[in-house]
Amino acid sequence: MSDKPITVAVATYADEAAAEQDYDAIRGMKHQGQIDHLAIAIVVKDDDGELQIERHDTSAKHLAWGGGVLGAALTIVSAPLGIVFLGPLAVATAAWAGVGGLVGHFWKNIPKDLARRMGDLLESGDAGLVIVAVNPQGADIGALLANAVDKAVADNVEDPEGALEDAFENAEG
Repeated sequence: MSDKPITVAVATYADEAAAEQDYDAIRGMKHQGQIDHLAIAIVVKDDDGELQIERHDTSAKHLAWGGGVLGAALTIVSAPLGIVFLGPLAVATAAWAGVGGLVGHFWKNIPKDLARRMGDLLESGDAGLVIVAVNPQGADIGALLANAVDKAVADNVEDPEGALEDAFENAEG
């Protein structure tokens, strides 16, 4: 059983440059050792107003697992975006089963009203961030979203079976 808290956060920005500054601040936290694992994406609207992943990163050595964690969170917040993101990553049936487990984990452990708010935030701005962090030190990720117009943060998302941490850990080996 994992006792490491998970933070899931979404922030919206007036422009992509502001999102990139916070993206770099969050990644810097990971590099300083303040969080264990990280999956993060910059989301922007294209000319048709559709959400697109502009840039993403994960601390998992195997992109598919870190991408699976990020894609699972995106699926709860913005199903079309999450599924499009996951398509190229989860090519095997077993990978989809793993991703399905992660989606179910987020669905059960992020309050539904907060997940809806996160989705609404992504839709409301021209740029956004989506962050999933294994956060045992309880780092204040919300405080690092200094350039955000608005944000929604789910701290201490339960991971009783260690599903999210395992996804990162298994990806490193």
